[in-house]
Formats: sequence, C-alpha cells, structure tokens
Amino acid sequence: QQKIVSTDAFTVGWVPSSDPFMTAIVTFEDAPGGKTLYVARARHWSPEKKQQHEQMGFHEGWGAAADQLEALAKSL
Repeated sequence: QQKIVSTDAFTVGWVPSSDPFMTAIVTFEDAPGGKTLYVARARHWSPEKKQQHEQMGFHEGWGAAADQLEALAKSL
C-alpha cells in the first residue's frame, strides 16, 4: 500500500494555519486482476468546513481527478 497525505493545517515554515480546512489521505493498493484500488478520504476540521467543501463541488472535483489519474495510468 502507498499513501499520500496532504494538509493545509500548516503554512510556510510549519506555522499552524489560523483557518485549517482539511487533510486529504489518498491510498493506492494492489487489487486482483492487475488493478489498483484508489481510495481518497478528506478529513475536515469541522462539519461546517465539510459542508463548505461539498458546496464547492468536492465530489465532482475529486471524481474528475480520479478519472484523469485513470486515463494517465492507462497511457503508461
């Protein structure tokens, strides 16, 4: 399993953010048939931040990113 974690909890120089939004956790795992299981999770700092992210198009945006990643992987 491979994991990528990204957060906006810190700013330049590892200074804590005054208004953190989320932490993203993306994992890649071998799956049967030579496929890869891709899981993206977003951990929001509050229910309000989660709702804001959903209103910004979170599901559509991350779905589009997954589609682009799939297309890239198929071209390799």
